[in-house]
Amino acid sequence: MPAEPDWNDFRVILALGRAGSVAGAARLLKVDPSTVSRRLSAAEAAFGATLVVREAREFSLTSEGKSAFAAAEAMEAVADRARSAVRDARGSLEGVVRIACPPVAIRYLEDFPQTVASQHPDLGVELLSGRVPVNLAKGEADISIRAVRPTDMDLAVAHSFGLGSGVFAAKSYIEAMGRPSTPADIAGHALVRYAETFLHMPPFVWVEQFADPGGSGVRVDNIDMAQHRIASGSGIGVLYCIAGDADDRLVRLFAEPIDVIDMNIVYHQSMRGSARLRAVLDLLIAFHIERRAALVGRAN
Repeated sequence: MPAEPDWNDFRVILALGRAGSVAGAARLLKVDPSTVSRRLSAAEAAFGATLVVREAREFSLTSEGKSAFAAAEAMEAVADRARSAVRDARGSLEGVVRIACPPVAIRYLEDFPQTVASQHPDLGVELLSGRVPVNLAKGEADISIRAVRPTDMDLAVAHSFGLGSGVFAAKSYIEAMGRPSTPADIAGHALVRYAETFLHMPPFVWVEQFADPGGSGVRVDNIDMAQHRIASGSGIGVLYCIAGDADDRLVRLFAEPIDVIDMNIVYHQSMRGSARLRAVLDLLIAFHIERRAALVGRAN
């Protein structure tokens, strides 16, 4: 069964039709004449038809050859338009840039789309929340904020920052139960504890050392629920500083964060030349640098 014609077959017909000779086609394609002859034979085999009638050093296109030549010109025009459109898109400051990030980042990035819009009115930002990293190679997002530093060579880290965690209690809880002066004083207090899926992360397993092994209680499987239970006075628990410090119902018990996670702003190398990605990345990096102390959980 003969192979289907591909773009290389059309290219050789295009060059032959424009140059009018094998030698001229070879110059257009930047190959030697024997290569053109081999490619022509392969193209005729793929099309299953004679495409040219050879006459000494020159030739004429058969009716099938003329049809292939017209199709090749149309394909080239489509390819040129597509190439132009892609270049325009890469250089344009229009469209939407999608940023995948953990739930805590959705909170502090809530106003970031407005920051971008104030600088680039035709650029939109879409925040995608989730605990599982997206696949940037598959285009599931344009930028990802994640704790795991990528090992894939096609992924680039644009910026890294620290995300600190602290120990929090509700003001109402402290009034009723007293405020621990040291971490050791937490033992004996009611605790808001995380579900098993969170306990591989150092900040969320931290309170386990102070828990009563035989005690009853509720475990939460998301940080929003943990913050709700802490704020309602259910007990002492760990939150990201950027979230807990912004909640006026809560008090951070100890000035220093108990843990700092290294976070990374990541993009795919294939997007390196995109003007819209670069514009959003620059603003996103500046946004995190400006809030570096708050994100870590330490005073300026």
